[in-house]
Amino acid sequence: MKNKSKYILLLPAVFLITFILIIPMFSILKTSLYTSPFGENGGFVGIKNYIEVLKDSGMSIAVKISFIWSAIISSIVMIIGILIAYLIEEKFRNKKLVFFLTMLPWIVPSYIGVLIWRALIYGYGTDSIIKNIFHINTNIFTDVLSGFGWGVFVSIWLELPIVIMVLISAYQEVPKELYFAAEIDGANSLNTLINITIPYIKPTIIAWFLIIFAAHFKDFTVPFLLTAGGPPLLDGIGSHSIVGITTTMGIFNYFVSNTYYDFGIISAYSVISAFFVMLIAFIFLTRRTISLNKFITFVIAIKVLTYMFNHNIVLLLSAAMYLLLLKNRKLFGIIVFVDFAIMMLSINHYGFWKGFDFVPIIGLMWLIFKEKTPVLPQIRFNMTNYMRYIVLGILILSILLPLWSIINISLSGNNDITMNLLPKNATFENYKRIFTEANIDLNLKNTFILSTLTAILVPLTAYPLALFISKNRMGWILPILIFMDFLGGVHSIIALFMVFKKLKLLNSLFGLSLVYTTHTLPMATFLIKGYLDKIPKEIEETAIMDTSRIKSYFYILFPLSIPSILVSSLIGFMKSWNGFIPSLMLLTKDNLYPISVKLYSFIGEPGTSYPRWDLFAASSVLNMIFLAMIFIAIRKPLMNGVLKERY
Repeated sequence: MKNKSKYILLLPAVFLITFILIIPMFSILKTSLYTSPFGENGGFVGIKNYIEVLKDSGMSIAVKISFIWSAIISSIVMIIGILIAYLIEEKFRNKKLVFFLTMLPWIVPSYIGVLIWRALIYGYGTDSIIKNIFHINTNIFTDVLSGFGWGVFVSIWLELPIVIMVLISAYQEVPKELYFAAEIDGANSLNTLINITIPYIKPTIIAWFLIIFAAHFKDFTVPFLLTAGGPPLLDGIGSHSIVGITTTMGIFNYFVSNTYYDFGIISAYSVISAFFVMLIAFIFLTRRTISLNKFITFVIAIKVLTYMFNHNIVLLLSAAMYLLLLKNRKLFGIIVFVDFAIMMLSINHYGFWKGFDFVPIIGLMWLIFKEKTPVLPQIRFNMTNYMRYIVLGILILSILLPLWSIINISLSGNNDITMNLLPKNATFENYKRIFTEANIDLNLKNTFILSTLTAILVPLTAYPLALFISKNRMGWILPILIFMDFLGGVHSIIALFMVFKKLKLLNSLFGLSLVYTTHTLPMATFLIKGYLDKIPKEIEETAIMDTSRIKSYFYILFPLSIPSILVSSLIGFMKSWNGFIPSLMLLTKDNLYPISVKLYSFIGEPGTSYPRWDLFAASSVLNMIFLAMIFIAIRKPLMNGVLKERY
């Protein structure tokens, strides 16, 4: 293939990324400089919209909530994931059964899992199953700690399966010789975990911590469906916005888009949100190569930017302190801890939301991630069978309770969610009503069309791109793809909404499939490229002798890559089937709603409608049965490798 003609392989992916990600971002950047009532650009106002946004203290609080939210979730889910993966590998006899149970939440889409947990936690005005059983506060709409805590819990419940699977895979890559040597030295399994396994798989732990952190930094589904932004904070009640304890940046941007009629203001909010997301993506992509000097410059920029929202002079003084590190890097650890102490004093003086500064937390993460893991002294701890069964019981209860509850509600003859353990008069009437009254078959058809379009488009764009990267050894393109994907979120959907509106692509299943295809592209390209790299070069060289290079790509390599192409296609199918935010914001016609938006319409936001839990439960059970069938179909290809033989 000629040097110029090889770039044809890039065209499908470049078109998709440009249309779905780049053009919308440039569009909102332009719109943010104008007054734009209802999306029609008027007079040029320059940075006036940004000045207006910087006056909104709610934006600063939403950014801090997003940071705390994502830091807590990513930290806890990694710790629990490490412990459960360790127990499955070392302590539980029936590994396959326990592993299967931990994977069950994976077949529950977030828009179903969050809502069924809302039924369990809040019920009807806190008259809920969990409150009646455990006698704990479940008022997630008035109590700040309850709203935030339960939001974190549900997020962890949804995230844990994939983390456990990844960590078990990483555990099995540790050389067995290290375990044999530790056993000779008298180390027990816990000491082996702390001093051998965790240090060896540290790159995997760090990578997934940052992936989860970045994903939850722009979280929307859990805080929106569970608490609708959470109980309002006293400091979050301002002239421009009202911020609750779970008002992440995604929620904040959604509220802004529904509050302002001027798209210029909405665009300014979106641009600033995108900038923060880019900073998080920058940390993720440069975690291995970033120098301390660049990192120091980065944290100083964060402090200055935070000062623009929150005029706390302490931020500038502490930023000046970091400038000393550019000359003496050995003081980094000391300055981080001094900055942490300054933050605590500032919180004590100004209050939490004005005094909190996430730079010291980022500095501590740097120290943990960049420094070598210290060897800890041996810990004498033996887990008894009694303790093991307690852990297993809690794990099984937390996994099966929501699944059983939704089946229970679907079989009941009423709309009650504070039910007995078994339905008194089990009936399949709800399953009939979702077809006769709710016309769920139309939504299932829409979802199937949308998912099928995505499943077709994913390999059509990912395979040529993977070929280009693999054959030209341009692996650096993959991090760029991941970076572009990080820009996705409510702020980008708002931008896409404006572009789709101009191009008359709103209320289009094909247009929506382009969005889901774009967000599946990085993973699909990674999977296909990995498969292409393993195909012996001799096969391709022999094929080139009999035909042209371009024909060998599509007549020889394509058939050999079909397993990876099918997996990437199925991932795209699942991405669309489980998608919620793009469908919610880019579709306004009832007859085009996919199953996710239809299920949401049964329940709605808290206090805005009469929830139909009976219809929701029956529809959700049918949906999960279908997803379970898909999961079984892709389980072996996804786990092909270190998990295949044992799980």
